[in-house]
Amino acid sequence: MGAEIKIATVQTLKDLGEQTGLKGTELRDFIKEQQDLEREERNQQREHDRIQQDKQRESEKEQREHEKEQREREREKEQHEKEEHEKDREFETQLMKFERDKMDFELQMKAAEVKKASSEIGEDEEGEDSKIQ
Repeated sequence: MGAEIKIATVQTLKDLGEQTGLKGTELRDFIKEQQDLEREERNQQREHDRIQQDKQRESEKEQREHEKEQREREREKEQHEKEEHEKDREFETQLMKFERDKMDFELQMKAAEVKKASSEIGEDEEGEDSKIQ
């Protein structure tokens, strides 16, 4: 199929050249120049297409990298939030332990006060009992 198109193009160029009055060597040179021009145009188009494809691939690569960086930032953000949440939980746990220890200490102090008061009351009763006798 490609050969048929090429032959048709040569025939078209030959007809065009003959219509302008070209013959022999001048006609062959005209056909060759036109074919060279067409070849150069195709080469330029291929180069243009290659550059466009390269630009497209580069753009897609940059987009993938951007998305990857975005996912990485999101992952780091989530990790940071998780760590902060864990620190908050640890702080709350320590605070609850401190409050529990404080309440235990206050309870022990109250128990000691009650025991002391109880023993003072008991001594007072013994002292009154000995006075009564």
